[in-house]
Amino acid sequence: MNHFRRRLSIPVLVLVWTAVVCAPGAAAQMGGWTSYTSFTSVRGLVTTPQEVWAATAGGVFGYRIADGEIELFSAVEGLHSVDTRTLAYDDRRDVLWIGYQDGVLDRLDATTGDITTYLDIQRARQFSARGIHRLLVLGDTLYVATDFGLVVFDPVRAEVRDAYTRLGSFSPATAVYDLVVDRDTLWLGTAEGLAWAPLRGRNLQDPSVWTNQAIGADRRPARSLARFRGLIYIGTDQDLYERRSATRLIPLSMSGFGVSQLVVVGESLVGVEQFNLVTVSPDGSASKQPVTGRGAPRALAVSADGSMWVGDAVAGLARVAAAGNAAFEVELSVVPDGPKVNQFSDLATGAEGTLWAGGTSEARSGVHRLEADGTWTAFSGESHPQLVGRSRYTSVRALGNGSAWAASEGGGVLHVTEDGDITVYTPANSSLLPAAGTADFVIAAGISTDRDGNVWVTTRGASTPLHVRTPDGTWTRLAGYVGGALTERSTAYGALMIDSYDQKWIILRDENNFNRVRGLLVVDTGSSETSTSDDRFRLFDEKGSAGQGLPGTTVTSVVENRDGLVWIGTDSGIAYFVNTGIVASDASARPIWPPWADRSEGTFVLFGLKVNDLAVDPANRLWIATDEGAWQIASGESGYVLVRHFTSENSPLLSDVVVSVAVDAVTGQVYFATDRGLVAWAGDAVAPSESIRELDVYPNPFEPGKNADRVVISGLVEETEVRVMTPAGVVVASMRARGGMVSWDGTDRSGSPAPSGMYLVAAVGTDREGTAYGRIALLR
Repeated sequence: MNHFRRRLSIPVLVLVWTAVVCAPGAAAQMGGWTSYTSFTSVRGLVTTPQEVWAATAGGVFGYRIADGEIELFSAVEGLHSVDTRTLAYDDRRDVLWIGYQDGVLDRLDATTGDITTYLDIQRARQFSARGIHRLLVLGDTLYVATDFGLVVFDPVRAEVRDAYTRLGSFSPATAVYDLVVDRDTLWLGTAEGLAWAPLRGRNLQDPSVWTNQAIGADRRPARSLARFRGLIYIGTDQDLYERRSATRLIPLSMSGFGVSQLVVVGESLVGVEQFNLVTVSPDGSASKQPVTGRGAPRALAVSADGSMWVGDAVAGLARVAAAGNAAFEVELSVVPDGPKVNQFSDLATGAEGTLWAGGTSEARSGVHRLEADGTWTAFSGESHPQLVGRSRYTSVRALGNGSAWAASEGGGVLHVTEDGDITVYTPANSSLLPAAGTADFVIAAGISTDRDGNVWVTTRGASTPLHVRTPDGTWTRLAGYVGGALTERSTAYGALMIDSYDQKWIILRDENNFNRVRGLLVVDTGSSETSTSDDRFRLFDEKGSAGQGLPGTTVTSVVENRDGLVWIGTDSGIAYFVNTGIVASDASARPIWPPWADRSEGTFVLFGLKVNDLAVDPANRLWIATDEGAWQIASGESGYVLVRHFTSENSPLLSDVVVSVAVDAVTGQVYFATDRGLVAWAGDAVAPSESIRELDVYPNPFEPGKNADRVVISGLVEETEVRVMTPAGVVVASMRARGGMVSWDGTDRSGSPAPSGMYLVAAVGTDREGTAYGRIALLR
């Protein structure tokens, strides 16, 4: 395995997080997918003659030792999932085997990029758990340690050959965590202790063939095994044991956290503890040492030159060397390009193709920025001391000048300039107040900006839930709105959206239970941002019926489209307001449920489905993020039509649970934050041109089925009639476009393939903007 299909070069010590992706615009293939997963959390390692391969929470990557090139594989490249657990190298076939927690096996040929998925173990439904813990290749046999026993897989016939689920006196379907072959004996580390049997000459499905040995009076699980000094060593959840005989196990008193993997490195045995490495010397003495700069080792491997590699849960891959008894020193750090974490709670697109991503409660999450050239920057406590202990940036607002604001549920408000300078706003330098009973715990839930450049922040847990920062830097706190169902205690304000009329749409939470949403508060802040004397507001907190009112009172998201409709996402579907600019004071304003144009889909669009987030693309179509994938709908003649429904089954979407969605109007990229990682789809809509200009056509020449499935025509104005014509003026195809881009599949009006030749493209603006032209060379 010595030829890499997709290469990335990194320096010896990786200090900057970058990613190489297709440039926006003509270079990006419409309909293509890009994965932005984190490869920093390593779970398993294996070496080949030339490379080190790592199984991570974002996929697998290989590092070629000779020249430092990296190859990345995620679900977009064809892996079953990004959440890989373990892997093994098959030298006879020069492939990698990858195991997952759900029992799926992948076979990866990194030379060709071919990936084959095997579901045999996953389909063993008689067992409630089917996860794969360890893989071992011996000749033409692949041993698979699973949650229900040992599976013997035939890599030649690509099928399960045997399954050993009754291991002596242990409980049926006991989990197997590790295995090792010592001469002709197969040793298994299981959930109930140690089991072994002769490898040849006996039927291993017969329970009587197996011999068992419990570990301690409490029958501790054997998590890892190794043969060293002619003995079997066993790592448990609490310590490392040396097996002297069938009745004698010697604890080495090395770890209170357990040893999850054991590897022979030269003349020593090295084990992985939660925070350190455990070493057993040739004389049998044991010691424990940390790895400098690596606080969470999870995997070990030894390369052909004898070097030791450590995979860390937060810091990627490293080559290490022993430095006496004090510590292992890092000689080489390998951190693949991408974000530091996989889970994001909010997405926002900014200037010139920039994506901002707010993190979860993970301490390292912070706020991430993806530049148009693929460069990632993480603003977190690891890189910025001001952000230590601050996370949960659940609301992010990107500005057109390249800067961004982020609200943290506990860490106040963060401002990042275009140059990357940061300012943290707390009670010490703003009007923000800490939650009751705390000194500096500011629960900032929503953040947005209005047309005048004022920054608005909502909070909960404090007496004043609304704050505004004017462009001159002055902060003002505003009391909660009181009236009707709102009392002075109604101060748990959540996510915030400001519409084109500067009305504030605020998700209102229960002041007694912040996890519960009461409804939607719409506020008109009047002529003065810093005074509430002329403010008007309405609370929508009742569930509607028969097509009107909120589908559910648990409001999750609010977005305004290009036609002035304000879409509302709830736990029971979607609705919209016709935004007149006076919703905050109009007693007749109410949400409307969108109907399906095709009633076979149902009556109302996605009624009853929990919505996580909403976004509008440049063609005015609505993206809906749900726990059942991402949906795109558009307005039709008699209702709404389904344009797309992406799931993990029909697309490279990493999971059906889509937490957030954002659309870059400049590039057309649609970003999906799932519970397993971030992916982007090259969408078919970009922001329209402000005036008629020469059209961009790509790829050109267009070779259907070879260099693309469709040719993209961009540079259109808001609404356009696009015609593809022969040089003689005969119209071959015509399309109406809303937004700055449209595509053509190379067929004529009857659906037949248009012949090779040169075609003229004319785009006529429907609002008298004029006509723009382009050319397409079609080759078949």
